[in-house]
Amino acid sequence: MTPTPTAASRPPRAVVFDLDGLLIDTEGVFAEAARRILARRGLTLEPAFFATMMGTPGRDALPRFVARYRLTEPLGAIADEYKRNFIAVLNGSRPPLMPGAAELIDRLGRHTIPKAIATSSTREYVQMIFGPHGLTDRFAFVLTSDDVTHGKPNPEVYAKAAERLGLPPAAVIVLEDSVNGLRAAKAAGCRCVVVPHEGTPRGELGIADLVAPSLNAPALWEWLGIL
Repeated sequence: MTPTPTAASRPPRAVVFDLDGLLIDTEGVFAEAARRILARRGLTLEPAFFATMMGTPGRDALPRFVARYRLTEPLGAIADEYKRNFIAVLNGSRPPLMPGAAELIDRLGRHTIPKAIATSSTREYVQMIFGPHGLTDRFAFVLTSDDVTHGKPNPEVYAKAAERLGLPPAAVIVLEDSVNGLRAAKAAGCRCVVVPHEGTPRGELGIADLVAPSLNAPALWEWLGIL
């Protein structure tokens, strides 16, 4: 579903961003780290299954991954291997920002629209991976998996974001890239724009208020009232 810009009948009073796959280009790194775990064991990563884990906290996703592929090592050992693979895939570099991320942040700032981040990653990860971009202080706050009991697709993180912003959820627009994040945002009562990438199942985005091709799409800026 790709509504026309007039679908944004109420300008946002705040925008809440997901992080991985939305602001920073990391979903491919996560997938390659998982692929390497399986390749060492003669197994093949299933993209459709991996997509069902996107947007969920590692503490929820990893047990499902282990069960799916019947891995016999302790969960902690698999978690450590995943982290090593993630760092190896990065090969000393930092994940780049997604196209249009910096410009969208700037545009929202010029229109004095408050911004926050609500991610399924941990605070330590956010500081390590996103912190070096020097953009964290452009957001009112960052909520992580450390701040919630239930991760996406549960609405807790987006409900908490709206509460911290002092706004009703309906006044908040969430930007997401995953189906689990979309479901969390809508369950919290927020409007949600999905910016899909190659790993996002496009057939499962029907409840999105807008599907935009990128963060620098003029249609998205118009929908947000920042064109």
